[in-house]
Formats: sequence, C-alpha cells, structure tokens
Amino acid sequence: MYEQKSQLEIVDSPKTSCCNLTYLVGGALGGMILTLLLGITFWIGRQTVVEEKVLSSWNGIPVDRVPPDLLSASATHGSSNMAVCTALVGDDAEGFFALDFLTGDLRGWVYYPKQGAFGGLFMTNVTPQLGQSKNPEYLMVSGGTAAARLGGNIKLAQSLIYVVNTRSGFFAAYTAPWNSTLESSAGAPQGGQLIFVSGGQIRESTAGVTKPANPMPGIGAAPAAPANPVDINKPAPPKDKKPK
Repeated sequence: MYEQKSQLEIVDSPKTSCCNLTYLVGGALGGMILTLLLGITFWIGRQTVVEEKVLSSWNGIPVDRVPPDLLSASATHGSSNMAVCTALVGDDAEGFFALDFLTGDLRGWVYYPKQGAFGGLFMTNVTPQLGQSKNPEYLMVSGGTAAARLGGNIKLAQSLIYVVNTRSGFFAAYTAPWNSTLESSAGAPQGGQLIFVSGGQIRESTAGVTKPANPMPGIGAAPAAPANPVDINKPAPPKDKKPK
C-alpha cells in the first residue's frame, strides 16, 4: 500500500503591478496636457482671427469694400470760438485750416513733405458770404474734389472747405489755388487768397444777424430752391379724364 498524499495546486496570488499604475497615471496626465495644448492653440487661433478681422475692417465694414477716400478721410474739430480741419491740397501736400469765429478769418497752412515744413499760406474772410452776428457760431468740414486747372502750373486744391454760419443759415465752399511746381521742384513758399467757390442758404437767419453782403457769386453758384417745392408725401392729383 502506498500513502496517497493530497496535493493542492499552488496558485500565485495576483500582484498589483506598480508599472501598470504608472502607465495609467502617465496616460491621464498626457491626456490632460494634450487637451490643455489644444485649448491654448484654439484660443490663440481665435484671437488671431479676431485681430485680423478688426485690422481688416473700418467701422465693421471690410477694408476691401471701403472707399479709399474714407480710409484717408480728413479730420475736423471745433470749439466755442474756433474750428479746425485738415484737407488734401496737392498730390502729397496736406493743408491745416483754422477758422476764427471772432473775426471770421479763415487761414490755411500747407505742409511741404519734401521740405519738412509749412510752405503755403492762404486766407480769406467768410463774413461777406456768411454774414455776421454778435456771437457767431460756425461749422467747418472738408471734402475731396477734382483738381481743376486754372492756368499754367496752378490748379485748384483737391479739397473744398465747407463753412456754415449756424446763425445766418448760410454756407460757403472755399478752395486754394495750388502750384505743385513750387512745392515739388523749388520748395518755394506760396500763398494768396482762398477762392470762394459757391454757397447757399440752409434756413432763415436768426434775429440780430447781418445777412451776407455777397452770398452767391463765386466760381459757380448753387441752384436756388424751387419756388413751389413738391411734397413727395402728398399724392399726385388725378389726371383729367378725356371726354368720350
């Protein structure tokens, strides 16, 4: 007889692997870092798009749809007794214009880019065209126009200076005679009288205002208002029917 011994299969107990835990932690950290990098990349890209959109727009309008005249628009500003604005005079020469409310004197200094200094000075008084009062109030803006030739090397400036007397109700447009040769080749100073182009009346004058002595003459006169203006909101009268 032999003794039968009971043998039990020895099974190794499962062991928690530190390597597996390391892999799990590393994978989680890697995922978090990747997610963070993707978020930063998205944010930077979005900011870049916003900045490019801002830089490529003017008042919310794409630059490629904005007229060049608006992109290089002149500036204007006023106070209780003086108004100033800038306006293009020559191809590269810009003028600075100032209107003194107390005297009615309008002066324009023109900058010579090649000389790095002001080389032109033009002036006039606006009261003959706009009238005067004890406490005058003016508005002044500038606008671009085609430069008409007066003769020789002299052309009209590429801008008009518009002045409104808010008390008299009259407006007037002025420009400067410009000699581009004096500016570009010789850098010589030039100046003279600002030219009254045209004007008109916006509304009736207030009390105590001396009306303009010379409101309408100039290079061209603004058309007068119609004697019997048509009311566009009023329906037209029915046409007479022809007898049968």
